[in-house]
Amino acid sequence: RPPPGPAHGPVAEPPRLGESRIDAAHMGERLGLYVIIVLGEGVIQIIDAASERDGWDGPLAATGLGAFGLLAAICTLSLLYGTNGIPRLRKGALAPRLAMLLHAVMTGFLVALATALGSAVAHVDDVLPKGQHWLLCGAMAGYFAAGLVAALPLADRSDRIWLLGWALPCLAVSVALAPLGVGLPAWATIWILVALVCWQIAYDPGRPGEGQPGRRRFRRATPRTA
Repeated sequence: RPPPGPAHGPVAEPPRLGESRIDAAHMGERLGLYVIIVLGEGVIQIIDAASERDGWDGPLAATGLGAFGLLAAICTLSLLYGTNGIPRLRKGALAPRLAMLLHAVMTGFLVALATALGSAVAHVDDVLPKGQHWLLCGAMAGYFAAGLVAALPLADRSDRIWLLGWALPCLAVSVALAPLGVGLPAWATIWILVALVCWQIAYDPGRPGEGQPGRRRFRRATPRTA
């Protein structure tokens, strides 16, 4: 037992709380891997639904290939053309807390997408149930919106037109597809969504600050390695 201290000793200062240092590169790698895991869950849902079928036919092949293509396109857009698994997010543009929050929201939409794709493969002979169709379109609309939220506030004024041209068509079509495409077969809905993601891959406004302000051109993006 330690001896008692002085009756009127100095009062100890409360501990100071501070934010610990975060390795941004390591965090980006882990968040990107988590996106791959979530997309892998979508692959499992597709395979599990297809395994319940007695045989392969045209609608099943079109739906399955479209679903795989959609997941592959999302993986390309999120990991090669973004940071932390978020499309169009520049490295170091957001504080770690905000980046992780946006990542959590975006992966939530991808989880919903995985569920909807499994349902789409299970209903290849008919149209998707209305709830699953809305879930599929809503998940993609949320994914596109997350990319826009990540890029637009941090872009220069001259680059915002590029970003709006990159994101708004996909966001608008996916939102409109929910009520207008209820009667479409599942494979048609999926391939429309594949085309939207491919639009974002093919049409890249470039990194903010690149090029001459006001000069508009289409070009394919250079995948980012960082």
